[in-house]
Amino acid sequence: MQEHCAAYSCSNLRTIDNRAQGITFHKFPKNKDVRKKWEVAMRREGFTATCSSVLCCHHFKEGDFDRTGQIVRLRDGVIPSVFSFPVHLQRDHGYALPASPTALKTRLSEALARVESLEREKKNAMAREKRAKTTVKSLLGDLREKNLINEELQEKLEFYSGKTIDLMAKQGHEYTKDYREFALTLHLHGPKAYKYPRETQHFPLPHPHTLQRWLRSVDAKPGLNKLMLDMLERRCQGDQAKYGCVSLMLDAMSIRKHVQYNPHTQSMSGFVDNGDGISETDFATEALVFMVVGLQGHWKAPIAYFLTKSLSPETQRVLLSNSLQELHARGIRVVCVTMDGHASNVSMCNQLGCVLKGDPREPLQTSFSHPVTGEKVFVMMDATCSSWHVICCRHTVQLQRPPDRSI
Repeated sequence: MQEHCAAYSCSNLRTIDNRAQGITFHKFPKNKDVRKKWEVAMRREGFTATCSSVLCCHHFKEGDFDRTGQIVRLRDGVIPSVFSFPVHLQRDHGYALPASPTALKTRLSEALARVESLEREKKNAMAREKRAKTTVKSLLGDLREKNLINEELQEKLEFYSGKTIDLMAKQGHEYTKDYREFALTLHLHGPKAYKYPRETQHFPLPHPHTLQRWLRSVDAKPGLNKLMLDMLERRCQGDQAKYGCVSLMLDAMSIRKHVQYNPHTQSMSGFVDNGDGISETDFATEALVFMVVGLQGHWKAPIAYFLTKSLSPETQRVLLSNSLQELHARGIRVVCVTMDGHASNVSMCNQLGCVLKGDPREPLQTSFSHPVTGEKVFVMMDATCSSWHVICCRHTVQLQRPPDRSI
């Protein structure tokens, strides 16, 4: 039977070919003290060998050999010291047992102490989570008593009371996703509702500037907001009665001419943008906003906005039709469209099929067909708008005026 080198990962055998190459093999010494040193040296590298094992010359230094005679011998008292044991299997790892029972007992004691420490940390974390949930519920009740939040916002914030939100965490630590959503939801309702727990109750909520920095990373390019539409679709699937029927509101507001570089999109913003990806060089002076309002329940959500300069009724009609189609694709039914009585809005409604201007003695056509289903979509003008107020007044006066009998 051929003898094999006892060192780990060494494939040298005691053969004639290896002997011709100058590879020699050496048995463990008979001296008990020297043999014990060999065994300790091998255990130090993570493996053991018996007294009948042999080691090849590759595990000794060149100065350990006596080559004065015909037979290559080891010098007295030398110890093998050249090993190529892998780093991931060295003795420092848990599955490589130490040589002495005392060291093994010490390692066991350290492992038990580590387990006890982890169990104590787990228990403390569960206690902090329980206190945080209680704190959130108490905070929401306090805000509700001071009329800083309404019932709808309280229901939204109570959703986070069942999650792990450590409100007592020290400032400077990285905020979790649930913590960020809780802070953003509370701040978007109003600065007072956010200022009260942060400054009065001294809760470590993020600074409003931090919230603004978080919101900059949200994709808010002009056009339809796909994230908001997808969220409404999920809400509609969960509660059809509350989110299934809506009113679509649109309004244009003046904005200041200003162009600036957006580092998140790496582009210039402030030009006319209808959300179609076509670059324009005109400065935007207005923002046309589309918002849906629930007919059941107190909620509203902006679904799109467009940066415009002088939007034609034809283009506005296309944008409105696209919004109606997107809402229909997500199972949301638009019952009516609300807007002010601007001339462009009235012209857009007439193009859709309404009759808002005509013979005062004839009834008005205040609805148009849905671009997908063909159902009636009613148009409701804002009563505070002066131009539409004039139209309504003229129509009422003509109906109440007695006929002219002078002829």
